[in-house]
Amino acid sequence: MNIPYQNIEIEQIFYQAFAPGHRAIAICAAESGEGVTSLVLALAQRQLLAGNSVLVVDLNLYHPTLVPLLAIEDTLATHNNKQKITMDRRYNGLFVPPALTINDKNPVVLTGITAPNKRESVMKLRKEGVLELFIEQWLTQYDSVIIDTSPLNRMNANNIPAERVAAACDAVILMVLAGKTPVASISNAITKLNNAQAHFIGSVINDRDNPSLKDELLREIDRVFSRCNWLHKYFSGLINKNRLLTLEI
Repeated sequence: MNIPYQNIEIEQIFYQAFAPGHRAIAICAAESGEGVTSLVLALAQRQLLAGNSVLVVDLNLYHPTLVPLLAIEDTLATHNNKQKITMDRRYNGLFVPPALTINDKNPVVLTGITAPNKRESVMKLRKEGVLELFIEQWLTQYDSVIIDTSPLNRMNANNIPAERVAAACDAVILMVLAGKTPVASISNAITKLNNAQAHFIGSVINDRDNPSLKDELLREIDRVFSRCNWLHKYFSGLINKNRLLTLEI
C-alpha cells in the first residue's frame, strides 16, 4: 500500500510528528500489515519535500522491507578499504552504513539503513542505551530519523522489541488498521509503550479496509449506473457536492 506524501492527512501527521524537539520518530503497530512502512515512506518523502535530510532505519525484523539500491562489492584501493574498515568499526558491525535504499512496493529511493540480520547484533541492540547512541550519531548527519519497527504484539527471539525502539526515539506513532485490529490488541500495544516510557504522541487510523460512506456511495453508483453515463454523472455530482458527506469524523 502506497500513501501519497502530498495527501492532506500526511501533512497533518507530518506537522504533529515533527513538532519542535522531535527529530527521531518511531512508527509502530500492534500487528503486522497495518501500514507502518507506508507511513514511514510517506513521512520521509514529506521531510525531503520540506528541504530536510532524513534517514530511514528498518528495524522491522519481522518483515524487513528496505533493500540496498546498489549491492556493489568494495574492491577499491587500499585507501578506500581503510576508510571502509573505519566505517565498520564506527558501526561496530551492528548496522551497515547509510546507503541509497528502495522498497519493493514503492519506487522512491531514500537514504536508509537495512535491518540487521545477525543474532548478536539484535541482542546488543536490545540493551538500553545502545540504540540511543546510534540515533544521537545519526542526528549529527541528518535532520531527522524515522524508524520502522516490528509489530508490538509479535515478539520472538529475532526481533528488537518495538517498545525498546520507541523509548529510544523522541516520539512514537501507533498505526491502527480500522476494522481489523482488535481493541484488546491495541490496548496491549499502548500498555507496552507506556511501560517502556516511550513518548506516545498519538495514533493514525488506516481506513484502507474501512471506506467512508461517501466512497461507498460512489462505488455503488459506479456499479449501478455503469451503462448510463448521464445518471452516473448526475448522482456522482450530488454525492461529491454534499457537504455532510465531506465532513471528517
